[in-house]
Amino acid sequence: MTDNTLTARKTEMRAKLKQIRAAIPAESRKTSSQAIFNNILSLHEVTNAKTVFIYISYGNEVDTHSLLKYFLDEGKTLAVPKILPAKTMIAVPFTSWEELTPGELGILTPVSDQPFTGNFDVVITPGLGFTQQGHRIGYGRGYYDKWFAQNRHSLRIATAYEPTVLDEIPANENDIRVNMIVTEKRIIKCREKNKL
Repeated sequence: MTDNTLTARKTEMRAKLKQIRAAIPAESRKTSSQAIFNNILSLHEVTNAKTVFIYISYGNEVDTHSLLKYFLDEGKTLAVPKILPAKTMIAVPFTSWEELTPGELGILTPVSDQPFTGNFDVVITPGLGFTQQGHRIGYGRGYYDKWFAQNRHSLRIATAYEPTVLDEIPANENDIRVNMIVTEKRIIKCREKNKL
């Protein structure tokens, strides 16, 4: 498959997945996010983790605000994404909601540009769609794939609404798989675990 064909297929798939997610009623998204929260906290890898890199949900993404609050209360060391002007993503330490301000696209983001310098036990990542093998398709900017490739972490966990877990999505060797996918209905341990 040529790069152009792959890009076209990914663009088409993103549009389809955005439609799927937008079609989920707000009340269902809220109920599903709560179930995903419970499923994530049933994982010993998460409850035992000391350092967590987690996205701050926006729009109709799986809600992570409850998870962030829970992790803060548990005393875990947290970091959240920040997009820099150079179009790269860094993990910035997160200790309170007061540190956040609306950034690119209105997504809450830390004021600080100082990246977290340690390793992460768990990364909780967003995405538009996934396969049971751990393939992930994001929003098309490549922030997470680049970050995964350049930063040390033990486990990549994706949050997903069940309708966004598909049999197949277009991917190539630069697309780094996740190790687990947590939906409102199940926890998928992806068949190929590629730890860093």
